[in-house]
This record gives sequence, structure tokens and C-alpha cells, in this order.
Amino acid sequence: MGMTFNQIRVNDFVIVLTPVMKQEDTNKNIVWTGEVKVKLLTDLTKNTLDESTFENLTKISNLMAASIPAMHENKIVRHIIEFYLANNILDLEHMNIIEHEELDDNNVIKLTFNSDTEGNA
Repeated sequence: MGMTFNQIRVNDFVIVLTPVMKQEDTNKNIVWTGEVKVKLLTDLTKNTLDESTFENLTKISNLMAASIPAMHENKIVRHIIEFYLANNILDLEHMNIIEHEELDDNNVIKLTFNSDTEGNA
């Protein structure tokens, strides 16, 4: 069950994870550094949500994004979330981006996963 870029609606809140890539020194292979950029996207000008609903959805989106560094820094948090994921059926939709829109780096969170969890947080 996929979703295309054009199917995102004006009231949707989207969390975009972008792997930070680099070229290896010894050859021309491009590899993941273990870092990820997290962007929260929503349409500030066209959404039709009332202020309270918008604030609540913004908070939920920020909590979801904050779970990434929380899982990285705290193994208990990571295990709780992994347990929940393994024991609950979630309807996760994967977006197949057909159109590419350039995004700026405003409000980008850069995280490094080169640690005990080796990027598996």
C-alpha cells in the first residue's frame, strides 16, 4: 500500500527522514554516515484545521520525530517502541515519491547513529 507525493493533502503532517550520505575515501561508493535529517512538513497556508487541532497535531508530529533521538539515547525507550511495533499491527504506508520538490534546511534535526545501537535506534 503505497502513497505518492501528489496524494499528500493540505491537512497532512509529514515526517521526512533523509539519510546523510558520504563518499568513502578509498573508492567512489556512497555510504550512509549513520546520520539522518528529520524534517516536519505541513501546509501552513492552506490547512483548514482549527488552531487547537493544528497545535495538537504539531505536538504529536514533534513527539514522533523526538522518538528518534530518544531511542538512540535510551535503550529502554527503544525496546519499548520495538516491543510495541512487534506486538501491534500498524497500518504503515510507505510513500513512493514520484515528484521531487526541493526543500530547504530550515528546522532540520541532524542525528548521528554511530554508537552502541549502530543506527538501529
